[in-house]
Amino acid sequence: MKGEYQLEEQVRLARRLVWTIGGVLLVAVLLALAWKIAQVSERRAQQATREYLASSLISLTAEQLAQDRLLTRGMLTANPFQLLRWQQDNYCGELARGDTPASGCWYWMADPGWVLYRWRFSDGWAEDSTELQAYRVQAVPQATATGAHWQGRGLALELQAVPKAQLAAQGLIE
Repeated sequence: MKGEYQLEEQVRLARRLVWTIGGVLLVAVLLALAWKIAQVSERRAQQATREYLASSLISLTAEQLAQDRLLTRGMLTANPFQLLRWQQDNYCGELARGDTPASGCWYWMADPGWVLYRWRFSDGWAEDSTELQAYRVQAVPQATATGAHWQGRGLALELQAVPKAQLAAQGLIE
């Protein structure tokens, strides 16, 4: 009889061990899935904000064209969030040179004239991942638009991604 009780105890211990390992694996899979969902959600929100800024800048230049006004240099160097009189909930203001942007926030960096966003849920170990996204307001030149009546001025404003080399030169990324 004593051998049967020892065998039952070993079976119970093995079952507990299997359930524990299974539970740990399940928690790990759920955490990985939650992290991926958070990344996708953040990327979609960031893309929507960037697209909204771009389309709003196009609308602003269309209004200027309809009122027969030229684009001014101030429109290229101004903070787009203030220029459009619209601020995202996660807009954290102007970033001074040398400051580190917080994750999950949009910033305006006046010196180079960039709109910045630092990812909150990023894969720092992935080679193609860049935690910091930067965009500059560019004027679409008149030469690309046929029949434009503006002399030497831009036709529209658009957001253009800033290359990683320029971000590194500013000391924002390594």
